[in-house]
Amino acid sequence: MKPKLVFLPLLSTSLIAGEPLPSTGPLTDAKASITPAPPTTNPWRIGAGVMWRTLGETTVSPNLGGGALSGNFPEIGDPGEYADRFYDDGHVGIGAATPGTGLTTNWSYQNSSQVAGDTLSFTRSGFSGLSSIGGARDDDSSSAAPYVEISYMRPIGEKLEIGPALNFSFTNLDSSIARSVTGYDVSVTDTYDLGGVIPPEAPYEGSFEGPGPLIPNIPASRDALLTPVSRGSYLFESDVDLYSLALGCDLHWKPTASWYIGAGAGAVVNYADWEARWRIPMTLPGAVHRGYGSDQEFLGGLYVKANAGYRINEQWSVDGFVRYDWNEDLEGQAGRTSFKTDLSGWSTGFSVGFHF
Repeated sequence: MKPKLVFLPLLSTSLIAGEPLPSTGPLTDAKASITPAPPTTNPWRIGAGVMWRTLGETTVSPNLGGGALSGNFPEIGDPGEYADRFYDDGHVGIGAATPGTGLTTNWSYQNSSQVAGDTLSFTRSGFSGLSSIGGARDDDSSSAAPYVEISYMRPIGEKLEIGPALNFSFTNLDSSIARSVTGYDVSVTDTYDLGGVIPPEAPYEGSFEGPGPLIPNIPASRDALLTPVSRGSYLFESDVDLYSLALGCDLHWKPTASWYIGAGAGAVVNYADWEARWRIPMTLPGAVHRGYGSDQEFLGGLYVKANAGYRINEQWSVDGFVRYDWNEDLEGQAGRTSFKTDLSGWSTGFSVGFHF
């Protein structure tokens, strides 16, 4: 009983004096387990690397001109409008009666062989033309694009971090299209309905005021006879410098302290500085054989990406990604030729980053 009497006064004395009790091992461990983790360091990352961009095809719509194949014959006018028309074997001009009736006394012809039944025909030769090649296209193009990126990532959970990302890239796109083309000599024949009028004996020449037999100023039909005389190639080339600035948001999941897997999305502003040209290495009178155009323009877009990276140490990391861009098409004009380049497509890339 005496040992108990001695212990109790000592214990009560310690409590009254406010002295702390000696800590035990288990209590010390419990206190350490609830100490907050230090905040993540070096949230900023600046990286540089290269991306391989695969963009869509370039399509071309040539308008070669050259008379017959474009229907452009200034000497004999548009077949659907009133005009002064001059042929090798006569003429049909606007007369005093044309505005009100569509008929004219201002016409002439040279040979009786031009009359066939109730029709009168005129011919004009000496035109030239180029065959139409329709639409042409160049396949998808791929090119390397250097890029830089800066991001700011903050934790939102034990293994998640999120933040904005800004990246800039540059790429050059070249397209080349070649198609064969044929040059023609062209002879045009216009046929007029006489409407029962019997032409005077050839040769005949009427006047603006008349009097004289009236025939229509507009031909009932127009036919072109094409005679091939040469062959060549239609060559189209375009060169586009494309600068892309993308701003978005990245989300990373960190299964370990060093590895992360992520996804991101955002908006893109593209600046395209382009020039285009086409030519045909052959000469035909009345045909256009070359064209050129250039311009600068801004085009918008959106992107999504998936990426993965490895943190080498506190300052350095490596990162790889795959990305898809939806961008506005680039459209331009080079003389008579118009073109369109699809700027949407896939990209893959790799970068080395520094954290601070």
